[in-house]
Amino acid sequence: MKNVISVLTIICALFINQSLKAQTMETDVTIIELIQTEGQFETQKLKLIAGKYQFRVVNRNVDKDLGFVIQKKEDKNADVMKTAIPNSFTTAYVKKNAVEYTGIVELKKGSYVYSCPLNPTPHYKIIVK
Repeated sequence: MKNVISVLTIICALFINQSLKAQTMETDVTIIELIQTEGQFETQKLKLIAGKYQFRVVNRNVDKDLGFVIQKKEDKNADVMKTAIPNSFTTAYVKKNAVEYTGIVELKKGSYVYSCPLNPTPHYKIIVK
């Protein structure tokens, strides 16, 4: 009887483990690395599928603090605070030869732009399908 209970306990534990893995997979976050040099990002266009992302921003030898933001529309004169996607700013300034992350952003189908308002860089396109 003890053996039967032990086997059932193991089966239940495996089932629960698989269920938790399935739930985790539904909320997966994809990390995108973007390297910033003086006045530009090395990656200048992104094509993504709708989902959750976190951006890893690398300051490659730029002598000043950098940042990052994703905006809803391509208007260089738009107020960044009004058009920014929630959580899309780096959580701290990106120091020379350092790395910082954005919060987790959910991108839906459509067009966006990313840039560094501190460097400053051009606005680069993100197309989400």
